[in-house]
Amino acid sequence: MQEKTAGGTPAAPLKLDVSVRVIEPVKNLMGFASVKFNDCFVVENLKIVQGSKGLFLGMPSQPDGKGGYRDMAYPVTKEFREQLNTAVLQAYEVKLEQMAERGSAERASISEQLKAGKAAAEQAKAERPPKEKPSRSAER
Repeated sequence: MQEKTAGGTPAAPLKLDVSVRVIEPVKNLMGFASVKFNDCFVVENLKIVQGSKGLFLGMPSQPDGKGGYRDMAYPVTKEFREQLNTAVLQAYEVKLEQMAERGSAERASISEQLKAGKAAAEQAKAERPPKEKPSRSAER
């Protein structure tokens, strides 16, 4: 995206640092994002929403007093909206992949721990001397 400044010179491209928080879906809300622009300005509570055409980015908003909501921050140009949407949705996909990898690694780790625990229990059982049955005279 090459916007032009008031003087007509191309503006420097924006550096976007995106952090994503995946949530248990609530209706069509899938998560939240925070975006830092050029290490200078942060916008939080961008919503990651599942729509009929796929995922999209919802802007931070507040009630407008008329039963609806008003966006409090939003892209001015179509090009920047696309850049922002792409950056956040890519970060969301990466986060989902990391969670899936961590989940499979945890499942593998738990499985390995269970196997090791069973093997240790069997080994301890094999090494334990057999229990002696008390004699009848010892019972009295």
